[in-house]
Amino acid sequence: MMPIWVALASTLTVLMTSFNGVPAKTVTDAERLFSDLMVGYSKMFRPVLNESNLVVVSTWLDLISIQDFNEVEEKISFTALLYLAWNDERLVWDPKDYGGIDNLYIDVSKIWVPQMMLTNNVNKNERLSEDWHTVRVNASGVCVYYIANVFTSSCNVDVTFYPWDTQTCSLDFMPANYGIDKMSLYPLNHKVQLTYYSPNGAWDLMDTSVTSEAYSFMVRFNVVLERKPRFAIVNVILPLIIMSALNILVFLIPTECGERISFCLTVLLSIAVFLTLVGDNLPKNSNPMSLFSYYLVSVLVISVAITLAVICSLHVYHRSEKQQPGGAWRAIAMCLGCYCVRRPGSESADRTNRSDEIKFARPENASDRSSPGMHSMPYSSHTHRGVILYRPTHSYGTLPSDRPEDKPLQKKEMDDSDSSVLEITWADVSVALDKVFFLFLFLLLITDTICFLMIIYNNVSF
Repeated sequence: MMPIWVALASTLTVLMTSFNGVPAKTVTDAERLFSDLMVGYSKMFRPVLNESNLVVVSTWLDLISIQDFNEVEEKISFTALLYLAWNDERLVWDPKDYGGIDNLYIDVSKIWVPQMMLTNNVNKNERLSEDWHTVRVNASGVCVYYIANVFTSSCNVDVTFYPWDTQTCSLDFMPANYGIDKMSLYPLNHKVQLTYYSPNGAWDLMDTSVTSEAYSFMVRFNVVLERKPRFAIVNVILPLIIMSALNILVFLIPTECGERISFCLTVLLSIAVFLTLVGDNLPKNSNPMSLFSYYLVSVLVISVAITLAVICSLHVYHRSEKQQPGGAWRAIAMCLGCYCVRRPGSESADRTNRSDEIKFARPENASDRSSPGMHSMPYSSHTHRGVILYRPTHSYGTLPSDRPEDKPLQKKEMDDSDSSVLEITWADVSVALDKVFFLFLFLLLITDTICFLMIIYNNVSF
């Protein structure tokens, strides 16, 4: 049983409404209004009394969120509200006759509504309205229809400056069942509404615009998106640059360890895997091509060049010592490393050549080995691996320069000493080549990376 105070409040409200001259809005009035409006009404005909008149439908879009953006398949999904407003000349009434009711909600299946379609839909083109939708109609005949849906449209993706790229996608709406002489679309705003917009984690919404196309027969809602590059920088670009720099360091690995080739091939395969991963995340088209793809190819070519350089260096390092390096190889090794490899015993020759004077000395037991009647003979002294050696430099009574037969021997010894000062081996040539390859490829990689980053960041295409 209804409480007494509730009944009293309801009665008081009705009395006050009647006293103020405002009629009460009851369900009976709404039912009577709907029945009167539907008398002789057919949704098959346009909402104009004169069939030669054009039906103008005003429209605007309220973007809620970016549901998904698939760059590979070139499609984007928006969650949005599409607003349609038009004037139905057959749905007009006087609110005073129906208890002051000035607006009414009617199902789409009961009255005429503009059947809209998304022309750049990636799926099957279907009408956007559903029978369970409702239309708000006011007393002057103005109808407002809200269509909330997830709109999936195609989008031409331009990844030239990936990951600093900017994409422009659109939603194109047009009537599905009328021609340009029967119906036209008019955008109420020049911008997409962002009343309920929720930001996206991968894209920033930079700008929006609304244009009328095809002689006001189609409305295009444009959305400009800019990619957030942090994810691609941290997960793709930085690892690639680090691996490329790591590949250059192969020339610092000693040749004797035997791990150079495996190291180069490992890094080369890693870069090839990165090339595959990036290619899977970009559209499969050739125009335009991403500049980042060209950079990946250039890094791959540099890695292949590093591998070939290491093979060449190892080949030179293990060449036979029977064939001595030529003049060009010796010049490269001397200019880059100044490697001076001594032959065994060359240290004694250097010490002999660097001495300022020839020291003459007699062994302690020289008198024991000398023949009777002979004077003591001068001896030359030099060391050989820490051992003091003595050998006669001239015969009794003469100086070395006084005996002609000793001059060829002295000349031969001087020639042997001069030829043993510097000896360039194939190992020295290999080390020198490592320096050349390291410097050249390092500068090439730095130049390639800097040029790529500058071109991408400044959005300058070649």
